Amino acid sequence: MFHSDIIKIAVGCGWQVSITACGDNSFYFDFQRITRNGLPFSFTAAMTGGRISSLVDEIISFVDALDPERYACEWMENKGDVSPASYLKTVNDMDEMRTHAWLLAVELSTAAEKGISLLDLPWFNLN
Repeated sequence: MFHSDIIKIAVGCGWQVSITACGDNSFYFDFQRITRNGLPFSFTAAMTGGRISSLVDEIISFVDALDPERYACEWMENKGDVSPASYLKTVNDMDEMRTHAWLLAVELSTAAEKGISLLDLPWFNLN
């Protein structure tokens, strides 16, 4: 699976993604999207050794660690908005983002198992 395949799958799941090379066939993927209530949300996952399974494992690890209530509290403290209505909306947003990240991991894993190759970027062949 090529980087362009990962981008196409992520975009199909509603994410924007940017990639940063970090050497030794390892890359950081920064996934971003806006929540239903307009909050910017992003997370970064690493792919090591050129293995899609390592990226999927990183995303699943992120999903497992994301606690919507704790994240909502941190976000509200940073914003200075502590109203109960905002808290509930933010918790719902974070829970939804956790679900979207999980679905992204499932889609990437499924595509990797099927050996789907959608497009080959020329620069990838040079690295």
